[in-house]
Amino acid sequence: MTFSSEWLLVAGILAFYVQDSVRLAYFDDVVVSGGRTWRVAIEAVIEMRGRFLWLPHPLLPARTILHASWLASAENAATDTADDLRAFARLLLPIRVGCVLVGAIVLIALPYLLLSSAPPTWLLACLAAWLAVTLAMLSCLAARRGPLGLTHRQLALLAIECLLCPPFAVNLYRKLCDLRGFRGDPIAFAASTLTTRQRQMLLEAIERRMALFAQSTDDEVLLRLQQAGARIRLTLESTAATAVPSSMQR
Repeated sequence: MTFSSEWLLVAGILAFYVQDSVRLAYFDDVVVSGGRTWRVAIEAVIEMRGRFLWLPHPLLPARTILHASWLASAENAATDTADDLRAFARLLLPIRVGCVLVGAIVLIALPYLLLSSAPPTWLLACLAAWLAVTLAMLSCLAARRGPLGLTHRQLALLAIECLLCPPFAVNLYRKLCDLRGFRGDPIAFAASTLTTRQRQMLLEAIERRMALFAQSTDDEVLLRLQQAGARIRLTLESTAATAVPSSMQR
């Protein structure tokens, strides 16, 4: 069986998109994601030489996804609130919409035109639409560079990636989320936003991850894991305990 050049081109487009979306997370990585409601979870489960392979939902390029460390101390900095994350998402709303449009153009319309042997003018129109939306996103990003804390170098690198490889433009909002990251203690955020069941699931996932590294011969690492485990359990379980009486009073 032989594949035409169109099929190979479509496969390349999708492969570039997936490759740009994949992350290799550290063992203490936790994902804070959502919008109206928030989720805090350990999503990377496939281990690769001490790192964990993680792929975000390919059909949700506009979803807010921030990475954090469950080893982060609550004393290091003020922890993000749900309002902080919503404000960040609102600030980048034009770029989020642009990512969805670029995804529809590059990942749906362009492959369809290639596989259906569409006239070259249609392909040119599709590429022109991609370029117009991408330039609009980059213009919006340049206008918001100050509030986002982006350097000129970071802005230039993002622009080069988006313009040189169309599938990379779909991930622009995800890359901005990566640059920002979650600020503060994600466990404290989870304790204040998640349900009792969600907090229990997060605690169990963290304990399973800690068990993978419990055989370490480094006493300092073991001590830090034990201290982090005790702090996390206390934070999540104490919140659950205080939630029970308040619900009974109702």
